[in-house]
Amino acid sequence: MTRRILGGWIKGMNGAFQEFSGAGGLLECDAGNWSVVCLDLGLGDMSGHDALKHLHARDPGLPVVIITADREIESAVEAMKTGAYDYITKPLNEERVVAALSRAIERRELASRVQRLERALGGGHILGTIVGASPAMKQLERQLERIFDNDVSVCLFGQTGTGKELVARAIHERSARARGPFVAVNCAAIADSLLESELFGHERGSFTGAHALHRGCFEQAQGGTLFLDELGEMSSSVQVRLLRALQEKMIRRVGGSAEIKVDVRIIAATHRDLQADVESGRFREDLYYRLAVYPVQIPPLRERAGDIPLLVEHFLRRLAADRPQSPVLISADALDALMHHRWPGNVRELQNVVQRAALACDGKEVEMAHLPTELRSRLLPPLPALPAAVATTIDTSPRPQDIVPLRDLERREIMRAISATSGSVSEAARLLGLGRATLYRRLAEMNVPLE
Repeated sequence: MTRRILGGWIKGMNGAFQEFSGAGGLLECDAGNWSVVCLDLGLGDMSGHDALKHLHARDPGLPVVIITADREIESAVEAMKTGAYDYITKPLNEERVVAALSRAIERRELASRVQRLERALGGGHILGTIVGASPAMKQLERQLERIFDNDVSVCLFGQTGTGKELVARAIHERSARARGPFVAVNCAAIADSLLESELFGHERGSFTGAHALHRGCFEQAQGGTLFLDELGEMSSSVQVRLLRALQEKMIRRVGGSAEIKVDVRIIAATHRDLQADVESGRFREDLYYRLAVYPVQIPPLRERAGDIPLLVEHFLRRLAADRPQSPVLISADALDALMHHRWPGNVRELQNVVQRAALACDGKEVEMAHLPTELRSRLLPPLPALPAAVATTIDTSPRPQDIVPLRDLERREIMRAISATSGSVSEAARLLGLGRATLYRRLAEMNVPLE
C-alpha cells in the first residue's frame, strides 16, 4: 500500500521510479542513475539499517529518505547518523513527502553539476583514460584517491581483462612520480630463466647470448613506477631476489658484483588468489606483505554493467577516429544484448566484440545482426518447437498363429528356387545350397512333379 501511494505522488512530480518489495532486489539493481531512495526501515528480508549501510557504501552521495512509524523515531535518528538524508513518519503526508524528495533530488543534481564543473575546469577524471561512472568505479576512484600522494606499494587484484594496467598507469600519472618513467613487465610472458635478467639487468658475457650490458626494468624505471603484471606467476627464485631488492632498495645485475641503488614505486597485479598461494607455500608470505601494502580489487564488468553503454560509445569513437567509415552508433536492441551478456573476458572481451561488430557493419549504426550469434540468441524469441512425430507402435511379439511349420517353409523356398531357375534342378540345388540328389529326394517326398 505504501509503495502504491508513493508511486502516485512521484508520478505527480513527473518522475520515473522503481519499486522493490525487499532489500534483495534493491541492492541487486544498479543505482548509478538514481536521484533518491525512499527506504522503509521495516523490510522483511534485511534490516533497513543494514540496507542503508550497503547503499551508503556503494554511493555515499545518494540521498536516502527513511520511511518510519512514529514509534521508531529513535531508529530514524540512528539512520540519520548512518548517512540518511531525511526521514518521514507514518502516516505519510503528500506535501511532506514531495518536499523531502524535491530537496533530495535538488541536492543530488547540485552535486552532479559541481563534479561536471570540476572536470571542465581541468580536474579531470581521476582514473585518466578509464571509462566508467558506475557505483563500483566510483568506489574504486575513492579508494585510489587515498594513495595518489602516498608512495606505498600497491597490489591490484582482478580478473583477466578488467584493465589492471590502465589503473596502474592512472596511479602513476596522478602520483608525484608522474614525470618519471612507467615501466611494465608481464611476469607470465617471460621464461623464469630470463625474468631475472629482465628485472635486474645483466652484464656483458654473463651468460650465453649476453653480448652487451642490459639495464633491467628496475633501472629503466628509476624515479618512476615499475608495474609487475601477473605477479603470481613468478618463480620462487625470482621472488627471493625481488624481496631483497624491495628491502634493500638495491639491485645487482646478473653476472655483476656492483650494488646499484634504485628508487622506484612498485605496483603489482595478479588474477590469482595470492593469499591462497601464500597458504599453500607457492608464494612467499614476506614478499606478499611487502607488495600488498595497499590491496585494490578491480571490479569485473558484470559488476559495473551500467558502464557498458559508455564503454561501447568510447570504443566506437576510437574506431571511427582510425577508420572514418566505421559506425559511430549502436541500436537499442544490440546494446540490450550487450547489457545481458555476462562478459567472462571483461572489458577486453567487450572491446573485441565491438570491434568485430564494427567491421561487420556497412552503415553508421551497429545492429543486432552484427553481433556474435551467442549474444543475439539471449534476446531473440525462442524458436517454436517442432511438432512431435506421430509415433507408430508395432507389436513385434510373436503369436502362435503366426508360426509357419519348417516343412512348409522348406517347400516354399524349394518351389521358389525351381521357379527362378525355370525348372533346372541342378541350378536350384546350387541356389539352395543342397546337393542335386538331395533336392531330387526332397521333391519326391513333397510329390512335386518335374517336367
